[in-house]
Amino acid sequence: MSLIFPDSRSAILSAAGVVVTMPDPGASPTQPIVKDPYTVTTQGIVLWGTANNFPQMILEKGRKSTIIPAALRWQSNLVSTQLIPYQAHYDGEKEVLEVVNDPEIREFISNRHFKRYQREAANDIFWFLNIFPELILSKNRQKITHIHPNEAAYCRIGVQNDLGVSEFTYINANWPYASWDDKETHKIRTLDPYQYDLTDWTRDQHTDEFKFIYPSSYPTPGNTFYQLAHWDGIRTSGWLDVLEKVPALKRALFDNQMNIKYHIQIPYEYWPSNYGETWRIASQEEREQIKKNRIAELSRHLTGVEKTGIAMATEYGISSLDGKTTEGWKIEALPDKLKDGAHLADNMEATAHLMYALGIDPTLVGFASKEQGARSGGSDKREALGIYLSQLQPYRDVLLEPLNFIAEYNGWKKKYPWLEFRSMQTLLTTLDTGADQKKKAA
Repeated sequence: MSLIFPDSRSAILSAAGVVVTMPDPGASPTQPIVKDPYTVTTQGIVLWGTANNFPQMILEKGRKSTIIPAALRWQSNLVSTQLIPYQAHYDGEKEVLEVVNDPEIREFISNRHFKRYQREAANDIFWFLNIFPELILSKNRQKITHIHPNEAAYCRIGVQNDLGVSEFTYINANWPYASWDDKETHKIRTLDPYQYDLTDWTRDQHTDEFKFIYPSSYPTPGNTFYQLAHWDGIRTSGWLDVLEKVPALKRALFDNQMNIKYHIQIPYEYWPSNYGETWRIASQEEREQIKKNRIAELSRHLTGVEKTGIAMATEYGISSLDGKTTEGWKIEALPDKLKDGAHLADNMEATAHLMYALGIDPTLVGFASKEQGARSGGSDKREALGIYLSQLQPYRDVLLEPLNFIAEYNGWKKKYPWLEFRSMQTLLTTLDTGADQKKKAA
């Protein structure tokens, strides 16, 4: 059976021929007014961070990591896959999906504008959990023709009105140095996703405006305007600083540590006994040059053609055993501290914490060590990927919420009862299934 929606409040149960009417709501949703301590009354925006530079600071810090940009790109790619429009119904407990082959719908979700929206918005979801897509109306206001991605870092939410609604979004590429009332700042009316009759309101109100922001976000506790990415704990905990400092320490170690490979100990008596009259009549400067030449010659033999290390020479006078007899030369090989893996354990521990914060099973990116678990085979990856994909739907919902509003506005959901959009997801399988991967709608 199916339901057909001729308007926003009625439904026809086709199997029984019964018309179901949804009553008008008796009240508007509660929208508490948040007193932001960092926003003064003369400002038209809610600051994103105390200095209004939080997303810019996160981008700058995150890009220093070798893991964060790649991991967030990997997550966004899994969300922004090809979409297929379906109508879903149930045969007993079995879900049956019927592909909707409507040219208007298929053209909308396959054109370059929507593909760009998917890519850019998916990145913003995992970086910030906020997206601010712009919906463009047709001249007669009957259709939404395009969806345009706005860079989340460039967007700021307007202050709430007396009803608790933020009516505008302000867009400027130069925060925090820009102002909400600069001539370069774009002020765009914002739709309230909590509004009951949002489709009719968008079509009938503000008839001189043809573009609106439809904000969508993944909610996090205690954050009313701007959400806080789940992985931000790696920054506030200090582990990200550890990861940032380890390469700097390593670089300084390579640049500044003297790579001394051998310690040559030479008795004082060697020089006069070996060089005889030449040594006796030589000046202090000449004696120093004799020493340098002899040590350089010996060092060339010890280090070889690859010059993997240098030799350090010292002198001693009497025996370290009896204090009387003169001993022979001593040549000792020194341990190479650069091979000891200095700070390796710190780096591995900090990396593990970063993976936990990102919500990514380390096996998916090949991270393995004796300390953190050495297994990273195909079975581990396949199971980890399946578990991770099962957790992605709420993020897809954030990405697709504006599209579902477009489907309502453009009349697609009236035409196709229970229309929904699902991603085509590639799943890894074992070879005994006859294929190494398969596609599934998610």
